[in-house]
Amino acid sequence: MVVAWLVFSVLKKVLGLIVLAALALGTFVLWNNPDLRAMALGLVAGVFGGG
Repeated sequence: MVVAWLVFSVLKKVLGLIVLAALALGTFVLWNNPDLRAMALGLVAGVFGGG
């Protein structure tokens, strides 16, 4: 029982770090690629009706 708790606790922490790393990488890519950033902003504006 303790082993299962430990495994799931570690997996939850690792998954959180993976999500943070993906967000950081995505932000870095969008920051350094103006064409991709404009396309992403257009997509967000279309989804949320900001256009």
